[in-house]
Amino acid sequence: MSARRTIFVSVAEASGDAHAAKLINALRSRMPNARFVGVGGPEMLQAGCEPAVEGLDLTGGASMLMGAVWKAGYYWRVVRNLRRVISDIKPDVHVPVDSPAMNWHLAAAAKQAGAKVCYYIAPQVWAWAPWRVKKLARLTDRVACILPFEPDWLGERGVAGKFVGHPLLEDLPPRADEPADLLDAWSAGTWRVAMLPGSRPAELRNHSAALAVTAEAIRRRWPKAECTFAVGSERAAKLLESELNGPGANAWPVSVGNTGNVISQSHFAVAASGTITLAAAQFGVPMVVFYRLGRLTSNLLYRALVRTKTFSLVNILAGRRLVPEMMPWYGSHKQLIDQVLDVMDDIGWLVETRGELLKLTDNLRSDNGKPASENAAEMVAELVGD
Repeated sequence: MSARRTIFVSVAEASGDAHAAKLINALRSRMPNARFVGVGGPEMLQAGCEPAVEGLDLTGGASMLMGAVWKAGYYWRVVRNLRRVISDIKPDVHVPVDSPAMNWHLAAAAKQAGAKVCYYIAPQVWAWAPWRVKKLARLTDRVACILPFEPDWLGERGVAGKFVGHPLLEDLPPRADEPADLLDAWSAGTWRVAMLPGSRPAELRNHSAALAVTAEAIRRRWPKAECTFAVGSERAAKLLESELNGPGANAWPVSVGNTGNVISQSHFAVAASGTITLAAAQFGVPMVVFYRLGRLTSNLLYRALVRTKTFSLVNILAGRRLVPEMMPWYGSHKQLIDQVLDVMDDIGWLVETRGELLKLTDNLRSDNGKPASENAAEMVAELVGD
């Protein structure tokens, strides 16, 4: 019987918590005697991961860009405590999941403690601040890549990466043989529109009001249209509803924990930039992508650090501006409404874009057909010789 292995897993977002839980379950089937310790959220705990710090859950308040700066003191104290834990338990492997602001530090601590490091859902160093790839090479032994072009890009820069498939596909319902009829929706005005504000608290606060007035504009143009807001958790739903039920806001249906089904049955989506845009692409749902930034953030950070010609994942994978993206977007409701109504009016663009989107996500599945979590688990097991 092999020695009992200790695997430390770290995430700082709700999406990472879900992906890490699947990875832990896949690892348990390979390494039933392994001990899992880490920092994450409720799904990791349910999968049997021991909390590194009792009561610590970073998945409810994750921030992007400048939002993280304001919480730097708190995160630094958390990281300092977690570094001590890693030093004490001396794991065999550390699996950081996404969230580089925290995970860079923890990977360094794991290396110092003699652990191997297998990064899952690696930082998108190819998109912004690409000089960070040197740090990724220094702090990792293997990288489980979720986008098909990443292994080649990383390999050319000294990082050992392998494409495992995209974990998003593990969570989505099967693609229907016949997607929602765009021509009927366009001609009769019977639209089903997915309103996707994001998952982080800041995203919900920044995007909900704009999506509400956009939904109102869609309803004025097409009275039979149905606009459904979709979020992943009850916590997100409460924050969303507090934003939607403010002065002058109509009540809109909110779907909780069923985002994949909402998207799969929609004709169109208005989506905050993020992985969710790939879910829309998987079902051939044309979309407008947006993301609110402050002008200071945009000028000082975004324009200085981002190195891709387009910003949304859909357009990056397409290698061109396949769908409209409003990034940076400074909060103009009129700008968003005008863009949405303009493309919803264009049936030629809608049909053509649907076809392109359906082809786009075909290469997000692994070559062996296994889920991303199973392939990533195989990489982790290989690192410890199990």
